[in-house]
Amino acid sequence: MRRFPVILTGFTLASLALLVSLGTWQMQRMAWKRDLIAQYEARGEAVSFQAALCEMGEGFFSPRVSGPAPLSGEELRFYVLRGEPGWVRLGVLQVEDCDSGEDRFVLIESGFENLAGERVSRPAVWRAEAAPAAGMFTPGNEADTNQWYSFDQIEMARALNIAPDQLLPVWLREDSGMPASLSLTPPSKHFGYALTWYGLALALMAVYAAMLFKRRQ
Repeated sequence: MRRFPVILTGFTLASLALLVSLGTWQMQRMAWKRDLIAQYEARGEAVSFQAALCEMGEGFFSPRVSGPAPLSGEELRFYVLRGEPGWVRLGVLQVEDCDSGEDRFVLIESGFENLAGERVSRPAVWRAEAAPAAGMFTPGNEADTNQWYSFDQIEMARALNIAPDQLLPVWLREDSGMPASLSLTPPSKHFGYALTWYGLALALMAVYAAMLFKRRQ
C-alpha cells in the first residue's frame, strides 16, 4: 500500500479552508449589503440640513433633505464619474455640532460640470454620507489648481480658509438614487460569489477523494 499523501492532504485542507472562508465571507457581505439597502430605503425626509446631519448618527446615510442651500465662501472642484467624468462643485455650509452646538462647516454639492466646464446639473435633494476615501490609484490632490481627487480634511479646510477641526468628515451630496456601492453589487451577486466558492470547495473535495481512491487501487 502506498504511503498516505501527507503533503497533498495538507495542501487540500488549506485550500479547502480558504475556499470555505471566502464563501462564508460573501454570505456575510450579502447580509451586510441587505441591511444597508434596508437602511437606505427606510430613510425619511429631514426638515433641514442640520437635522439631516444629526439624524445620520452612526448610519451610512442620512435622511433626504431639500434646499435651497445657503452657501458661503469659495467652492472646490472634486473629480467624479457620473455617467461621464467631471467635477462636482463643493460649497461650504455652516452648521452646528450635533453635540456641543459649536460652529462647524460641511462640504455640500452645488452642481456637477463636465470636463468642458458645462454645468450639467444642480442638486435639489441631498443626503449626508461619509466623505469618499482615496483609493489605491487615486491621483494626488492639486490644491493650487483647485482639483481634488480625495477628501483631505486639512488641505481642503486650508483652501477654504477655515480651521481643519471645524470641517466635518462628511459631505452633503446629491441624492439622485441608490449609491453605486449598493446598486453595482447587489446581495444576489454576493450570493452567486458564495455559491462559486462553495462549489469550488466541493470540486476540490471530489478531486481529492478521487485521487485517494486511485492511490488505493
